Amino acid sequence: MNKNKLFRQIHIYISLFFLPLAFLYAITGFAYIAGFDGESGAKIQSYKIQAVIQEGAETDFLIDFLKKNNLKLPSSLEPKLNKEGNGIELGTINYTSSIIKIDKNNYEIITKDRSLLGNMILLHKDKGMWYFSVLGLAFALAMVILYVSGLLITIIAIRKDRGKQIAVLSAGFIITLIIAYLSV
Repeated sequence: MNKNKLFRQIHIYISLFFLPLAFLYAITGFAYIAGFDGESGAKIQSYKIQAVIQEGAETDFLIDFLKKNNLKLPSSLEPKLNKEGNGIELGTINYTSSIIKIDKNNYEIITKDRSLLGNMILLHKDKGMWYFSVLGLAFALAMVILYVSGLLITIIAIRKDRGKQIAVLSAGFIITLIIAYLSV
């Protein structure tokens, strides 16, 4: 097999495999820049309660509250600190419930049932499970392989337009660097 055919095969099959993930990142990146976020379309319910809760018993209280009020239990009941660090959160990115201490005996319980777009944006931001992170890292590596193989196919195999190709590539580098510099 000659090297041009090998580079094309690598390029084609890697790009086909990662095409769905590329669309997910493109759609969610556009949506995020356009102002959508992980909370977009989410059904959020908030309950203010007064209770005396022993230190360390917040998780049990939250689960009991959800059961008594016929609210959905999260799929993961492993507690973790919320992103603000002022409460306990249960669940995954799709559905979470949390309890936040407001003051001495006042708490807020919040449930979030996220939309498909919200879930996808949070996956893009690496807030999902570790195995999606592995897929994202593999995609990043694939992007490097795809661009290197694409350059090799273009610059080596297609000689007649090499000057134009190098000019376009150079313009892309220059414009990207200038805009990046002006943006920070």
